[in-house]
Amino acid sequence: MVMNKKEVIVDTGFLEKLSCEGKNLETFKRVLSDLGYKPVVHPYIAANELDMHFYFDKLVAEGVVRVVDYNEFLYDEEDKIFYESYFVNIHNTLREYLEVKGGKKQLEKLVLPPGQTVFTYRKASMSLGDVHMILMAFFAEMPIILTEDSDIDMLRSITRRKMGSERYTLNIYSVLDLLIMIAEKEETSFEKNDLVNVVKSIGERVHQSDVKQAWNRTHQST
Repeated sequence: MVMNKKEVIVDTGFLEKLSCEGKNLETFKRVLSDLGYKPVVHPYIAANELDMHFYFDKLVAEGVVRVVDYNEFLYDEEDKIFYESYFVNIHNTLREYLEVKGGKKQLEKLVLPPGQTVFTYRKASMSLGDVHMILMAFFAEMPIILTEDSDIDMLRSITRRKMGSERYTLNIYSVLDLLIMIAEKEETSFEKNDLVNVVKSIGERVHQSDVKQAWNRTHQST
């Protein structure tokens, strides 16, 4: 099954931020629609991170967000074995990098309990969802991840090296990136003040001027 080229991977943090924790689902829908993006979610994240978010179920039921099935990017047992091997390797590399970096965020070594696999193991503050998401992007060659997680860029670099995937390009955008992209569009369903209000609602008031300047560059007379 080939995934739609307009489909983009979204993570929990992105969904929470743009929808204001489910309080403004219409903004989430409108922003993604304006850019022609169809959001999809990794099955692990759907089952283990978004399972308690009532508004996520609503978005799925309405067909706004789609949960990807593993068989869409892992075609056979060999793919599954490669995925599991890459998962452990990439997670270990990220843990070692964070350790050397010496910042506040550190990861425990990934040790799977008996009977558990990378597909079933769940533990908070381990960046497991991030590794799953980046691997799905590479296996399916999906071009865009929408996230608020600063580790994703490092994971992209690690995964590209581990998988030797030089011909494939993965773009990573935040909520603010999307709002600036919309502001720079000649044709958009948003008005300038609409975008400024979204910037305020997501707690990025300090970046109002960035969005206004982006709008003014394209819409000289408005």
